[in-house]
Amino acid sequence: MLFVQQLINGIALGAVYALFAVGFGVVFSTMRILNLAQGVYATWGALVAYWAVAELGLPFAVACVAGMAGGALTAVMVDQVAFQPLRSRGGEQLLGTIITSVALWIALREVASLATGAAPLGFPPGTVPGGLLHIGGVRVLTTQIIAVVCAVAVTALIHVLFRHTRLGAAIRAVGHDRGAAMLGGVNPRTAILTAAALAGAATGLAGVLYADNQTFTFALGDGLLLQGFAAVVIGGMGDARGAAFGGFMIGIVQVLSAQYISNSFQDAITFGLLLVVLVARPRGLFRTVELGRA
Repeated sequence: MLFVQQLINGIALGAVYALFAVGFGVVFSTMRILNLAQGVYATWGALVAYWAVAELGLPFAVACVAGMAGGALTAVMVDQVAFQPLRSRGGEQLLGTIITSVALWIALREVASLATGAAPLGFPPGTVPGGLLHIGGVRVLTTQIIAVVCAVAVTALIHVLFRHTRLGAAIRAVGHDRGAAMLGGVNPRTAILTAAALAGAATGLAGVLYADNQTFTFALGDGLLLQGFAAVVIGGMGDARGAAFGGFMIGIVQVLSAQYISNSFQDAITFGLLLVVLVARPRGLFRTVELGRA
């Protein structure tokens, strides 16, 4: 029974990682950049949701939407401030975008630190759904159910959008060959901004769900960045379903390893799994785009 309980806990944690990984994968597959500022999208999503609940008294469901909007706005701002100038100068090389994203990561992290006074925050008691479902001897929190439902729904929506709509086809075309997409009548800037907003919204929601049952700080996104990056590499950057699968896998492995091995080896086991996947399937368990393609 303990194994089943921990498996459920791992799936719930993996759902948060899955949301983050899906957002990370959208940015990479569309813009071909490793955006290390992605973690602060989660931080600002959580902060906006917290302020919506604590300062405005809004329901948690509305706060989740506000957190998604906060993540989306942060993502669009980062893209326009940091990456658009590089694209306009033809300087979209992998190393340049990584350095630029690190600079934005540090800057926005420090702004979050100033905005919160570097103090730990937590949603006020009674504002987060606190229901508990008993299935046999297993307990499932309402927040865990919400996390899994959100992860599955967002993954499905992004997959359908990218694979079965004209907008998704336009975004994929820009990611594959921007010049050819322009010749086909696609506006690259619109496609990129849409992809950035989608990625930011998914990541912002991940931040809210990660923060909803614990205290958090301005550094919330740092841990999610590492786990989300591992998830998207394991699952594959070219498919939202693969990224989500990687997130669920890491969540389950982390929780079970903490229970049956040691908390101290949690990250070591996670990144050991990442190393094994990179050796066996360098492009991830699912199909992925090629790193560094222009």
